[in-house]
Amino acid sequence: MVAVMLSIAMILMDYRDSKLTPIRTTLNILLHPVLYVVDVPFRTTAYVANFFKDQSKIIEENRKLTSLVRRYAVRDQKYHSIAQENIRFRAQLNATPAKEERFQLAEILSISRDQHRNTVTIDKGASDGLYRGQVVLSGQSIYGQVFEVAPNSSVVLQLTDTKHAIPVRNNRTGLGAIAVGSGNSNQLELKNIEANIDIKEGDTFYSSGLGQLFPADFPVATVRSVAYNPGDSFMRVRAQTKVDFSTSREVILIWRSNHLTILRAKEASEKP
Repeated sequence: MVAVMLSIAMILMDYRDSKLTPIRTTLNILLHPVLYVVDVPFRTTAYVANFFKDQSKIIEENRKLTSLVRRYAVRDQKYHSIAQENIRFRAQLNATPAKEERFQLAEILSISRDQHRNTVTIDKGASDGLYRGQVVLSGQSIYGQVFEVAPNSSVVLQLTDTKHAIPVRNNRTGLGAIAVGSGNSNQLELKNIEANIDIKEGDTFYSSGLGQLFPADFPVATVRSVAYNPGDSFMRVRAQTKVDFSTSREVILIWRSNHLTILRAKEASEKP
């Protein structure tokens, strides 16, 4: 009630002579803490409402994440059982043991500003066992390979760099090709595709595993355009990468075969 009366008094004074300015200033000083106290219940109510709203959102997200973790746990157990079966079958058939692999997450620290190079710097280096030419993934797709290695960081050459090439195959027809970086974001060019080959927009190309550098059967790109000029021996095929290089903030490093053996030896030597 006091706050309301003081407010009315101040409004009336606004229409009076400027001689009342000192009084209005004094009332301002007196009124400020009163208005602050009056506003406390409203601010408290808003805070409590937002708090419980945020809590409800967090609880719902935790519920979804818990459900997701449980599903992945079941899948992991299933894959483990399948892996054990494969080991037993290979032993019975005297087959060559399957190649082991190890994965590690790395964070992208910076992106190259050189318009002629498509590279990023990550927070893992030689001290973590990285090596030049090491394959780098993003989710379930090929991201590129390690280009330069420093003690605590490394430079990764993206698939889209003009110096990068990877052997691929058409998932629909089995056609083999070479995916070469175009220098443009999220775009590759498929080389060595003859004019009479069956290929069309929407075809997905996977890593073929030829050359034994890149693991096989990882999605690489989807065909976006096919062009052919009469008289040319090969078609010009452009494809969009499965990885969105503009949004990727983390990558996955993969160790395979002999490099995994070297990494294990390094880890063993560092143990006390």
